[in-house]
Amino acid sequence: MSDERQVSDPHADGLTVLLPAAAKRPRLIVCERDGHWAVALRRGLAPESGKILQARSLPQCGAELETRPASFVAVELTNENLDDLLDRLVRLQHQFPLARAAVVADRRLGEYEWLMREAGAVYFECSPRRSDIVARLAARHLAHAPVPTQSTTERLWAGLPWRR
Repeated sequence: MSDERQVSDPHADGLTVLLPAAAKRPRLIVCERDGHWAVALRRGLAPESGKILQARSLPQCGAELETRPASFVAVELTNENLDDLLDRLVRLQHQFPLARAAVVADRRLGEYEWLMREAGAVYFECSPRRSDIVARLAARHLAHAPVPTQSTTERLWAGLPWRR
């Protein structure tokens, strides 16, 4: 059995990437310290978009992306994580070509918008009141993101009433 499955990136013309066989269903991953953006984004998401996963650090967010490489990430920009976030945004396109990232920040960090966009962010937002835009971007991405296929055995196990 192969360790990877080929899928096409719906956002790029004809790009084919390998999705690990162990990959899980893509989700909205919110990477922030205190949770207020996750609350705001949850209000803007339809129930069928799935559960929001929360990460409290960039390394934890990277670990979530390893298991869900086609996810949408909303990551908080802070004074402390500026350099690390820039580096990770640039690498995101190469490490996880099926993933997309939006940057959320405090109003005082609004001057970094174009730097974040240049690094690879698809959107930048400073107001939790306008989080519905980020939620819509995430929902659209997740609706078109490839979902890992399951073998017949995996589908049967997932359907059993005593599954984990």
